[in-house]
Amino acid sequence: MAESIAYGRSFRQGWWITLLVLTLSLGSTGFLTSRQPRIYHASATIVVTPNTGVEGTADILRSLETLERRSVIATFAKIPSTRETREAAAKRLGLEAGGLRDYRIEAFVLPNTNIIKVDVEGPDGQAVADVANAAAGVTREEVRRMYRIYTTKTLAEAVRATRPIHPDPRRNYVLAGILGAVLGVAATFVVGRLRGASAPGS
Repeated sequence: MAESIAYGRSFRQGWWITLLVLTLSLGSTGFLTSRQPRIYHASATIVVTPNTGVEGTADILRSLETLERRSVIATFAKIPSTRETREAAAKRLGLEAGGLRDYRIEAFVLPNTNIIKVDVEGPDGQAVADVANAAAGVTREEVRRMYRIYTTKTLAEAVRATRPIHPDPRRNYVLAGILGAVLGVAATFVVGRLRGASAPGS
């Protein structure tokens, strides 16, 4: 009971320490967050299907069987991240071959589907969408060139990213607030204990 009273007295006398630490934590977080580069993300999806325009039932059946084995669709998913695709996408966008060096292009097959998702991350919200769509378009052309028994179509085009995925100011401020409050309360009690220990007659 006496210890609880002592804690309460320490907090009443040193509440400003908690507030100061919390303010410093939030302020430094805001400064550091504003200095971090913005990274945006956009995705385009394409689906791979047998080409019904191919003559011969045997070819269509063989294409379906191969897709079920997942080897072909996994190979197609490697196309968007290749250097050749990056250069072709840059050319589509009217850029030099190295114009997309600040953009990361990855692709993967959605589980239990023949859908390839092309993900792009970079410093501009509109550009990541443009790059994703360009890479998806190059991939579609490359699939048609490699295997005539398959065709592809775009399921969803990438759209302009309006909010960065990094940094996340909301998350940063929440974590800074929690950490600042904990450290502030701890500092308040420590200062209160030191003050009590140094008081006459203690």
